[in-house]
Amino acid sequence: MLTFALALPVMSVPILASHHIRVGGWIPELGDGTERVASVLLVFLALVPATVVVTWATDGVAGLRSLLHRALRWDFGARWWLLVIAGLPTVTLGLAVIFGDTIHPVDVAPFAAAQVLGLLVNLCLINIWEESAWAGVVQTRLERSHSLVTAALLTAVPFALVHLPLHFIGDFSVESVMTALITLLIVCALVRVMLGVFLRGTRDSILAVALVHTMFNRSNNDEGIVAGLVAGDARKLAGLVAVLVMTAVVSVVARRRLGRPHRRLLDSGLGRTQTHTSTTHSHTSTTQDQR
Repeated sequence: MLTFALALPVMSVPILASHHIRVGGWIPELGDGTERVASVLLVFLALVPATVVVTWATDGVAGLRSLLHRALRWDFGARWWLLVIAGLPTVTLGLAVIFGDTIHPVDVAPFAAAQVLGLLVNLCLINIWEESAWAGVVQTRLERSHSLVTAALLTAVPFALVHLPLHFIGDFSVESVMTALITLLIVCALVRVMLGVFLRGTRDSILAVALVHTMFNRSNNDEGIVAGLVAGDARKLAGLVAVLVMTAVVSVVARRRLGRPHRRLLDSGLGRTQTHTSTTHSHTSTTQDQR
């Protein structure tokens, strides 16, 4: 409720400007940058304040520290790093080719540099903060009283609705807005389930989920990785099918962590230390064997 109360007024300013309605007469028309500006306003003037206030009110300073630790947590293992970074782009590219798109050559160095830069900008400017709110607060709390899938589907509703104002940029109609809403609900439901599985698999790392979110965007947008490597429109369908494939694969890999008992373990802090403890134990055992 707090997010929507803050988001709708601030997002409306650049969106109205795109229709030549300038609130107070001071904001310029932003053209192609309208969506980016509205998204940044959503994150920093709505999602971040709401996340901080709710977390502080319910869990105090300790809760804020825990949320920050999860947002920066990178030690979830090499296998998970590979799945997080390479999984979606690889599967999406492969499916796009299978579905009929053709690969075209690129100048590797400039292409890679542009994609890495785009990834870092999106991650640091939008997705890490966005997922601190949706995965770190909303989805995590819902998992305490619901299954992983139910929590993801419930999270998908406000997650989709808060993005709906972006579809009022430029020309729109009742039909286009309703189509966008239905599409958002379906896509967000699929993506939130996938992100929920990654959240459990990486033992509550918001950083991992934010990276997956970024890779999803970079695998599907017109300036992203797959769009830069293939010619054709099959990549759009491939992107959705890739979400289903990755959800299935990660669910198998993380199958022991998907139940509600593991959510309680993570909330207690024990689940997040198991990897480090197991690694330390393995290293100790190896050292003893060598002796």
